[in-house]
Parts: sequence; structure tokens; C-alpha cells
Amino acid sequence: MKIRNINGTSDNQCKCGTWLKHWEKYSGQVLPSYCPVRDCLSTDLVGAHVQKVNGDEWYIAILCRGHNQSKGELEIGDYHDLALASQAETCNK
Repeated sequence: MKIRNINGTSDNQCKCGTWLKHWEKYSGQVLPSYCPVRDCLSTDLVGAHVQKVNGDEWYIAILCRGHNQSKGELEIGDYHDLALASQAETCNK
């Protein structure tokens, strides 16, 4: 799956405590050991605001800190689910 990072969202807060916890709760998956970006083995993981390439919806994906700062397209494994970032549809329901 191809995604792009949404930079400048670090001030956004979530009732889950962290965006990492938000992803764990709403993706239905277990936190991976490594960054899901192709060929990345970094373990310093964060919940990152992303969009699917050619999409407008905001999601939370697990990325390493380095890829969370990246610009442009990233390719993550198809096994990695995204969680909706919209708090109105998740933790503020």
C-alpha cells in the first residue's frame, strides 16, 4: 500500500493518550516489531498521520520516527492496517 505522511500534525491530541495507542485500539492489530515501510528495520515506532496516495481520508499508521518526518510516498506492507484518525468516528464516539 502506498501512503504519504501528513507533516505538521504533532500537536494533534487524542483521548487514547497517544496516536500509537489509538492505532492499536482501532486497527485491530498487534504493534509490529519493526517499521512497516519496505526495507526498514527501525524499531522506534510512533503513530503517524498519513493518507493513502490518491486519497483524502486521514489515517494513523505505525512508522518509525525517521519515516514519520519524511515527505513523498512511502510503501508499507499490505499486511499493515491503517486506523481512522477521525476522533469523531473513533475515540470521541
